[in-house]
Amino acid sequence: MLDYMKIQQGMFWFLSIVVALVSYRFIVLGMEVVYANETHQLLTFKNAFYLHIITAPIALFVAPFQLSKRFRAKSIRRHRLMGRIYCAAVLLAGVTGVLIGFNAKGGPIAQSGFVLLAVIWLIATFRALQVVRLGQIGLHQEWMIRSIALTFAGVTLRIILPAQLVSGISLDVAYPIVAWLCWVPNLIVVEYFIRRSRTAKGRL
Repeated sequence: MLDYMKIQQGMFWFLSIVVALVSYRFIVLGMEVVYANETHQLLTFKNAFYLHIITAPIALFVAPFQLSKRFRAKSIRRHRLMGRIYCAAVLLAGVTGVLIGFNAKGGPIAQSGFVLLAVIWLIATFRALQVVRLGQIGLHQEWMIRSIALTFAGVTLRIILPAQLVSGISLDVAYPIVAWLCWVPNLIVVEYFIRRSRTAKGRL
């Protein structure tokens, strides 16, 4: 009998790490080649854009390790070190995400979707860091799950957008949709599981 939980976990690990590594294709091909089609408005924040595409994949790569109970149990010191790396990456990627979000292609709807994603990503990560410093491990885990769900938007965007384009939806229509669809469902799903877990543990 198939263990669907293990399959889901395996897919999460695979997609997170592969997308994170593929995001660094500009190291081989060069920035000018990989991002030749980016809009002029986006590249007006060139440094912010480049910092975002360098730091966001770091958070995505680290994410599955931070969720792994086995990895955490082997070395809490390593878990904390990687947690600091994750938080630093999110801070840089989130702040730059706000800047470039205001200039994203797709108009106000797409721009508001990407900016809100970056803001909530920063808030969730900050809360995870804040509560763990207070020794509230359960809340820390919940906020980290929310943060990582938003980090995973980098994967869902790369799945949904090509699917839209292949189905015949124009980029002008697809981009405003994916700006919200890449992260809102992620957050809804993890919120459902967080609340179900609280109920199972007898928490409000």
